[in-house]
Amino acid sequence: MCRRSACTATTPPTASSAGVVTQNNADMRALARLSRSELHAHARHYFKTGGRTEPEVALVVYGGAQAILKDYARTPGWFGRLIAPILIWREYSALVRLAGLEGVPSLHRRLDARGLLMEYLPARPWPSADAPDAAYARLRTLVDAMHRRGIAHCDLRAAGNMLVDDQGRPYIVDFVARVQRGARWNLPWNWLYRQFVRADESALAKLRVRYAPHLATAADRQTLSTQGPLERIARAIGENTRSLLRYFVRSR
Repeated sequence: MCRRSACTATTPPTASSAGVVTQNNADMRALARLSRSELHAHARHYFKTGGRTEPEVALVVYGGAQAILKDYARTPGWFGRLIAPILIWREYSALVRLAGLEGVPSLHRRLDARGLLMEYLPARPWPSADAPDAAYARLRTLVDAMHRRGIAHCDLRAAGNMLVDDQGRPYIVDFVARVQRGARWNLPWNWLYRQFVRADESALAKLRVRYAPHLATAADRQTLSTQGPLERIARAIGENTRSLLRYFVRSR
């Protein structure tokens, strides 16, 4: 038998694991510097292949590093030239404001006006993940922290924008519909912002009612039955932005 200190001393060295971490960090730095064409060349899987109003969304793998590429560069026509840069800017500005918040993907790089490189999250969309009960409380904590940073998501009713991993850790993605809190003096806008915060909270109530009814409270059900007009507007922002844009593209 050996003393605890001696046993600790004879524990297999961690140099190899430290070397792996160092190499992965180097791979990530190299991945973040790749050109757009090189990023596509290293795409392992496309979650979205793009279209007239949709970006290409790809898992990029470079050595031991992984990242998500969201790219409108090959989106054709006026949408790619005029609308896509606005959507990229909206998501970029939200990720900058939420930087360091666990549960929100880190921003690795803004390629240009039509592309972002973000952290890869090894998680699944909430509807297909069979999330444990604790994940719902963690998600509420994450959403509250996001609101304290001054971002209302406005599209949490699309349950695919909420992810959960195998350890029950929640994540929130896709911030193109977000609304940002204004300056302190801007009282009318900040009143509106609080209504969008309520819409996010309503979306969480809907999530509990639908996927974990045993966690849903009477207040959750009451919230869903008494949505105000601005909450409906917030829902419409998230649900209809892309469909309206598709309609205008088809109508040309």
